[in-house]
Amino acid sequence: MEQTKRIEYIDALRGFAMILVVYFHIPSYCLGNAYIGFNDILEWVRMPLFFFISGFVFYKADRIWNGETIRKVLKKKFMVQIIPMAVFMTLFLILFDYMEPASFGSDKKGYWYTFVLFEYFVLYIGASALFNKHNTHKGEIYVFLSVILISLMSFYYAKYYTRYAGELGIWKDILGFLSFVKIRHFFFFWFGTFIRKNFDKFIVLTSNTSFLVAVFAIYLVMTLFPVVYHTTGLEYIAYITTGLAMTILVFTLFRKYERLLTKDKWLGKSLQFIGRRTLDIYLIHYFFLPYHCLQGFGARLIQYDNKVLEVVVILILSLCVLSISLIASSMIRLSPFLAHYLFGVNEKKQKNN
Repeated sequence: MEQTKRIEYIDALRGFAMILVVYFHIPSYCLGNAYIGFNDILEWVRMPLFFFISGFVFYKADRIWNGETIRKVLKKKFMVQIIPMAVFMTLFLILFDYMEPASFGSDKKGYWYTFVLFEYFVLYIGASALFNKHNTHKGEIYVFLSVILISLMSFYYAKYYTRYAGELGIWKDILGFLSFVKIRHFFFFWFGTFIRKNFDKFIVLTSNTSFLVAVFAIYLVMTLFPVVYHTTGLEYIAYITTGLAMTILVFTLFRKYERLLTKDKWLGKSLQFIGRRTLDIYLIHYFFLPYHCLQGFGARLIQYDNKVLEVVVILILSLCVLSISLIASSMIRLSPFLAHYLFGVNEKKQKNN
């Protein structure tokens, strides 16, 4: 795969992941229960998949992490990830009257993703520059161990945060601002870079039906029998394993059926368009979520206890929010200045999108 050429099924996969994000936000912010409509199952794939894609498209085989490259890449990522997030989050907090210290904690009123993704870039580049500057197998192992350590620390900090929060003092606020609990997803970002680096081998492996069946079987065991890891204290292993399994299966599904996801197919064209506007949608959609007007309806929907109905309702609402967000995105992109500084696009990309 050429590094400079867009991969259509990757754009479609990114669009699918963005739909999952909005699909989760509808029940969690609007209907009063975050895990209706099978969101309790989808949580195993939603963020792992999103960060996997980010790592996959970030990796470049010819990069050498010297000082000049690090400065150039981090400057670009700062302009794309942090500046737009700061602008939209500030506007959101002002409009919805959330200007309080808690708004700048781990969740950042939902605006944590781009902030944490920038941290992933910093951590990955730092580990690569320190341990794997010359792109060796031994260096890759050290990077992997660093990723595991950082992700493991974040995972168990999130688990035991409430127990020890009172003893952390000012560190509680610092770690909250840094969204440290969200860094547990860092492993999946690294996994995306690893698969991109070893893509030919990954194709061979995932072309084996027996391997895919084994991956799915592992996922079922982990999700259907949680007592296995709850009683043994292996929650982190379960978290990584289920996320990996679902990411591999979904990615392979999109790759194998990429002929259905090209621009000349309605499904492919739609998902790719959403996939190329994921940053826009993520930043904008919080403004259009029907936060309070659906609480009563959500309570009745939960009482009805019909999974099919839940899925239909949440999906319809999600697509409505996505459509409005895309319209707002197109209007903002009419200004090259705003398109560049709010969504990180240049004039050439704007014409293509």
